[in-house]
Amino acid sequence: MLSGLLACGLTYAEAPKFSMPHGIYHERFYLSISSPVSNAVIYYTDDGSDPRVNGQLYDGSLNISSTSVIRSAVLVSDTVWSEVATASYIFPQSLLTQGNSPFGYPRYWGKYCQISGTAIADYEMDPEITGNKTYSTYVTEGILTLPIVSLVTDKGNLFNREANEETGGIYIFTGCPVGDGTGRGWERPVSFEMIGGSDNHDLTIDCCLKLHGGHGRLPEKNPKHAFRLHFKSEYGPKKLKYPVFGEQGPNRFDALVLRTFFGYSWQHWDNSQRIKAQYIRDIWTRETQAKMGDPISKGQYVHLFLNGLYWGMYNLCERVSDDFCAQHFDSVEEEWDVTEVEDTNGQNHAAIPTYGTIDAWNHMADLIYELPNHSSYMHLIGCGSDGKPNVKYPPFLDVDNFIHFMLINLYGGNTDWDHHNWYAYRNRFWADNGFRFICWDSENVLVSPTENVTSKNNRGCPTGFMNRLMRQGIFAHRFHEEAQRALTHGGPLTPESAQATWDSLYNVIHLALWDESARWGDYRRDIHPYSSQGTLYKPDGAYATERNRLLNQYFPFRTATFIQQLRNKGWFPKTEAPAVFVDDTEIGYEVQPLSTESRLTMTGSNIYYTLDGSAPVSWFRNDAGALSPTAKTYSEGQNILEENAGIALSDTLTLRAICNVNGEWSPIVTFRFVVYDPDGVSPVAEEKPKAEGVFDLQGRRVTGRDLRRGIFIVNGKKVFKR
Repeated sequence: MLSGLLACGLTYAEAPKFSMPHGIYHERFYLSISSPVSNAVIYYTDDGSDPRVNGQLYDGSLNISSTSVIRSAVLVSDTVWSEVATASYIFPQSLLTQGNSPFGYPRYWGKYCQISGTAIADYEMDPEITGNKTYSTYVTEGILTLPIVSLVTDKGNLFNREANEETGGIYIFTGCPVGDGTGRGWERPVSFEMIGGSDNHDLTIDCCLKLHGGHGRLPEKNPKHAFRLHFKSEYGPKKLKYPVFGEQGPNRFDALVLRTFFGYSWQHWDNSQRIKAQYIRDIWTRETQAKMGDPISKGQYVHLFLNGLYWGMYNLCERVSDDFCAQHFDSVEEEWDVTEVEDTNGQNHAAIPTYGTIDAWNHMADLIYELPNHSSYMHLIGCGSDGKPNVKYPPFLDVDNFIHFMLINLYGGNTDWDHHNWYAYRNRFWADNGFRFICWDSENVLVSPTENVTSKNNRGCPTGFMNRLMRQGIFAHRFHEEAQRALTHGGPLTPESAQATWDSLYNVIHLALWDESARWGDYRRDIHPYSSQGTLYKPDGAYATERNRLLNQYFPFRTATFIQQLRNKGWFPKTEAPAVFVDDTEIGYEVQPLSTESRLTMTGSNIYYTLDGSAPVSWFRNDAGALSPTAKTYSEGQNILEENAGIALSDTLTLRAICNVNGEWSPIVTFRFVVYDPDGVSPVAEEKPKAEGVFDLQGRRVTGRDLRRGIFIVNGKKVFKR
């Protein structure tokens, strides 16, 4: 009856109200449902289904004593329904009794794709964990440490075994990239809630649910699938307007991804990866790219529930798309090209536009493969052959961003890259910096401290670009400079900094790992061993062993090993860069306060330096390097402040220096200072923000901006935002 009414009815009335908000509860309560419409009839469900189709009549308060998902709608008249209200009530103690036979859920999931058989369903929280007094406490405490994402929908939308595009379950027909692909692109309605966490999330919205990922969709390889949430008008609001990642992050979204952790996870098909599971690697690459000053796909750890069943620890993150670009760069979606590589069984690598067009990408690739042609490189970065910005040649490559992206993946020894697992994006109208590259799905990193992927050279992919770009002296020396900054003096890829990033993520999840262990740690032992029999993976077992290995055998040694790999490849000079000292203390790259009475000295071989921020050596049309007219020779023991009159009490001082040994130049190093009178107050040692305004590629201020397009008019000509 309700199905027929829904089919012919309309939704106009306001949704019913719950007496208790969704959230985490520890004691039972009675839930009342009310409607602002007088004489309306209220229906509800407690299994995730639509109450307008499968609802039962509400005739009194509901006793809520364990994890529950309640959905309710009001029948106003024979043809008018209200919107559906959804609320999830999470009881941590319920995790300890989550069994393997929830009512109405199938015993088997989808058919295997590359082996025979059908996936055995697994819903249980392992009793060896939940039945242990100590471990069970970790589980109930761990669920409180992360935000909770609750997805509520008719169970058939997930587990219906009918191979039908409209009714089939997306967890049964996963649309994996091998086999017949049944299920790819299927989408289903879902209620998405985000609850609690350090930001006290309080979100409920209806949207579209799809499966996400590549080989992680194969049931035999991975039973814990990833999801994608799309916000579309046919399911709910057209956009999510909510600060998912905190008040400092974007607050409008077309889509979000619930990444599952496939590589190096406890449910992975290969035991050599299971024993090295850490649930940090991919997020570490993104956070490291952020440390380098580049935009990233923001993400955070969450606990996921499906219709009240705990499904494990996930990473909720932004999807890299035209909407992502529009939000991060205050523009409109239609202006952006977003590119990735379509990988065919690891053999063919074809760049495809996921948004926009492929034209600019192809133009960039053509210029790169013309190198070391000088004019081609100048055009690549938006300059004429004379090295000056030229509106005829909009930039196609953000050089510094590309270098950061390559350093992270090469340092990490990424073995599942670059024939896929990255994105690049560019604004067709701003053309401000050219294509930027962003780390994505970087799970196969930080494994062996001696892993060397510098030999990768895939045409049309980042490694292919890198091999061509390093033929150009200007780029090669810029790479040296950025590598020096990242790999020394506390840079993001130094042992201390790389480990600090790692530990900051571990500190977020160390208790939540027990929930993940209880949910999936026994899968390869008890449900489907696949290629090898697993064990019960726990945070105090193989996980702790791998963590200790990384802290003691990986991070302390990887930086030096990686530098040597770059040198062996010819991508980093053997000549050491100058070291800079203030009052006999070696300093790093952060902005330093500098008294007019300080001693500013350097050590190194054949040092040349400038104090005006310009490079002491130029490789413009000269791969051997030419000294700048403003470069000065440094004498051993010289106090730079004494030898250079007129710099006292400057707002800032920029020292750039380089060494030369037997004709080989070191990387350029850059140090910035705030100079002050010793009798005055020492300034805070932080870089001053740039004055508001727009600067061209040479750092000159330009005016007359077109705010909407990001294109700036100077003397009647277009220039591009830096």
